[in-house]
Amino acid sequence: MKLKGTWELAAIAALTIFFLLFAVFNLGAVTMPSSCWQPSKAALGEENIPVVFDLGHVQQVKAVYIFLRDAKRTKFDLYGCAADNVEPRSEDWWMLASYDKDPANSVHFSNWDKKDFGNNSVRFLKFVFDAAESDGKIGEILVVSAGNKKVDVVDVQAEGEFEDPVRLVDEQQFVELPITQEYGAYFDEMYFMRTAEEHLNREEPYEWTHPPLGKLIIASGILTFGMNPFGWRILGVLAAALMIPIIFLLSKRIFKSALMGFFAAFLLTFDFMHFALARLATGEIYIAFFSLLMFYLAFDYFSNREGSEKGKTTSLFLSFVFFGCCFAVKWIAIFGFVAILILLVISDLKVRKPILSDWKTVLAGLLVAAAIYIATYIPSMFAGEGHGLVDVIKLQFYMFGYHAGIDATHPFSSPWWSWPLMFNPFDPGVHVPLWMYSNTFDGTVSSIVLMGNPIIWWCGIPALIFIAARIVSDKVRHIGRDNSVALFILIPFLLQWVPFVLITRILFIYHFMPNVPFMILALTYWVNELHLKASTRKGVASFVILCFLILASAAVLFFLFYPVISGYPVACEYKESLRWLSSWSF
Repeated sequence: MKLKGTWELAAIAALTIFFLLFAVFNLGAVTMPSSCWQPSKAALGEENIPVVFDLGHVQQVKAVYIFLRDAKRTKFDLYGCAADNVEPRSEDWWMLASYDKDPANSVHFSNWDKKDFGNNSVRFLKFVFDAAESDGKIGEILVVSAGNKKVDVVDVQAEGEFEDPVRLVDEQQFVELPITQEYGAYFDEMYFMRTAEEHLNREEPYEWTHPPLGKLIIASGILTFGMNPFGWRILGVLAAALMIPIIFLLSKRIFKSALMGFFAAFLLTFDFMHFALARLATGEIYIAFFSLLMFYLAFDYFSNREGSEKGKTTSLFLSFVFFGCCFAVKWIAIFGFVAILILLVISDLKVRKPILSDWKTVLAGLLVAAAIYIATYIPSMFAGEGHGLVDVIKLQFYMFGYHAGIDATHPFSSPWWSWPLMFNPFDPGVHVPLWMYSNTFDGTVSSIVLMGNPIIWWCGIPALIFIAARIVSDKVRHIGRDNSVALFILIPFLLQWVPFVLITRILFIYHFMPNVPFMILALTYWVNELHLKASTRKGVASFVILCFLILASAAVLFFLFYPVISGYPVACEYKESLRWLSSWSF
C-alpha cells in the first residue's frame, strides 16, 4: 500500500498545487489606490476644508468607504444636499454623519473603513475636513448607493486653492463591491506590513515588539509584487505550501511509509489554521515553516546517528540555523529549541554517547543562529538617523519589558489550555477561535476566523493521549519497546504548548500554530499503529475505511468552512449555521 516513485511526487504535487490554488484565490488585490489626498497639506492655514462631490443627479446613497493610506488621524463631517442646482445654498445642506479615525484608539493602515448614514436622497456630498486635527492620507472615497452599487462621482470641487481633491475619486476601478480583506490590511497585518514598507523606505520601524525577520520577508514580497495585499501576503502562502512536502518527507521518514507521509500531508493541506495564517501577513506562518524545517532536520540527525559523521552533524547544524530564523521572527521559538535539546539528550543516552557529545556542532549552529538574529536588525540600524549595536541590545530589553508588562485585554484572547479544544468548557462565553475580520454587505458577510479543522484537532487530542499512555505504560511495565518516535512527537508538542502557562499577557489561538504539525503526526502515529496491526483482510479493509473517513471528513469540513476562513462573501444564514458552539463567533 505504499506510494512509489513518481506516484509520491504526483500525489504531493497535487496537494501542494491544490493548496496554492485555493490560497491564492481571493488572496488580495494586486493594485490599490496610490494617489492620496491629505487635508493638512491642502489646508494652507485653513481650519476646515470643504470638498464637494457632485453625483450628477439626485439619488439614494447610504454609505461611504474611506481608504486610509496611513495610520494618521482622519476627521471630517459629512453633509448631504438634494437641491438639483449647480451651486447649492448653505441652507440646503444637512448633516449625514461625523467620522473620526484616531490612531490613539485604533491603528488603521492601508485599509478601507466604512461609514453608514442610512438611505438619503442627495445629489451632493460635502466632506468638511478638520485640517487642524486631520493629517491622514486618504487614498480614495467610495460612495455606495441604497442598492449597494458604486456611485459615480461626476465632479469634485473644493473651496480655495487646495491640492487637487480629484485624487479622492480617481482610482475607483481598483475596488469592487463587496469590499473584503482582498482590498486592504486587516487584523495585525496593519502592524507588520506597515513596518515592512518602512524597512523598504529606511524609516524607523513602527512595530518593534518582535524581531524583524517576519517583517523583512513581507517586505521582500512588497518589493517584488508591489505595495498591495497580494504583495504582502504571497510569501506566506508559499511558505505554507512548502510545509506540505516537508511534513510528507518527515512523516515518511518517521513511519517508514509513503502512505503515512501522504496521510499527514493531506491533513495539513486541509487544516483551517494553516490555511488562514498562510493568507495573513504576520509572523505566525513563518514561525511554523521554520519550526517544521528545524524539527525535520533534527529528526534526520537522530535517525542517522549511526551513519556518516558529516551527514548527521550537517543536519544538526542546519536544525539550529533554522531555529535562528524562527527565533528572529518571534521569541516563542525558544520552546521548540528546548524540545530539541531534550530530544538530543535522549538520543545521546540511547546510543550510549556522552550528553551533548556533538557540542561543537551545537555551538556552531547557535553562533550562526545568533548572527542571523543580529543581521535581521541591519535595516533598522540604517533607518532614520541610524542606530548601533548597543541600541539593538537595549531594544531586546525593551521588547522583554513590553511583553512582560502588557496588561491589554481582547475579546478574543483565550487561555492556552483551551486551544486544542477550540472552546472553554468552564466559560462558554470565552471566544477561543479568533475572529479576525468581518464586513457585511447586502445580506452577505465576509468573515475570517482562526481555528483548527475539527476532525484533525479533536481526533488529534485522543491520539496524543494514546501516545502518552503508551510511553507511560511501557515504562511502568518495563517493556523495552522503542518509543523514540512517540517521544519525538510528544515532547515538542508539550514544550511548545505547556510553557504558555507561565506567560501572563493575553494569549491567542495562533500561538498554537507550531503544534499543529505535531497533532497531525500524533494522529498519523495512531493510524499507523492500526495499519501495523491489520494482519487480516478484514483488518486491512477497516484500516482503509478509517483512513478514508478521516481524510474525507477533513476535506469536506474544509470546503464547508472555506467562506469563514477565507473571507469569501456568503449569506449571513450560512455563516451562522457553521457556529456549532456558542463560543464560535464569526
